[in-house]
Amino acid sequence: MKNLLLFLTFTFCFVNCFAQHIVTRKNKLTDNLTEQFQAVIEAKQQIKQGTYRVLYNKKTVIASGIYKDNKRTGLWHFFAPDGTPLENFNYDNNMLLYEAPHDSLSRIHYKVDYVLKDSDKTSPPIRLGGRFFGYIPYIRLLTPYIDKYYLRNYLVVMKLLVSPMGRLAEYNIDVVRYDTNVITYTMDTSTLSDEDKTFIPATLNDKTITSQISVFCIVSDSGEVYIRDFKY
Repeated sequence: MKNLLLFLTFTFCFVNCFAQHIVTRKNKLTDNLTEQFQAVIEAKQQIKQGTYRVLYNKKTVIASGIYKDNKRTGLWHFFAPDGTPLENFNYDNNMLLYEAPHDSLSRIHYKVDYVLKDSDKTSPPIRLGGRFFGYIPYIRLLTPYIDKYYLRNYLVVMKLLVSPMGRLAEYNIDVVRYDTNVITYTMDTSTLSDEDKTFIPATLNDKTITSQISVFCIVSDSGEVYIRDFKY
């Protein structure tokens, strides 16, 4: 009986090791951004499991943290392309530990549909992942439409509607033509992950409210998309 139990235990461990084979992956997110991560290959599916980071121009870390079962866990750090810290977030307790001060000249704007009084206390919506890494999913979603909608050499404004629950409710783009005409397209967000749709909602007098984030982007002649503050 003892030998049988040992055999069954060994067999289970042997099979489990093959079922969960950990590999290291590299994936190009944009022309300038590369992600490096560990993953478990299970039933032909890739599940992120372990360390994760994204490099800008193969040298500057702009995101670092740990995945567990395809979800971010623990403390994550997010940076600008020059290495400036943008955000620290603890995913275990959903706590924002640091958010870089917002530059008044930034091309990322926030809007709420309320007439604010001087006595009102407000806070803007915050994209988890910071003002650079956090918007990569929306840049990538936009990329296939560059030639479809003739976006090269135009100003494109990504408009993200954020619900009081901190969820992406709608994603539209305004394309500003040279003749100042604006054409609006509604983007299909069905391929975005739950992570990609998560925000800290805006607040008005300590109550969460609906808000809109407008992100001003440039599409180059080569089809490269970048936020006016940062080049992707």
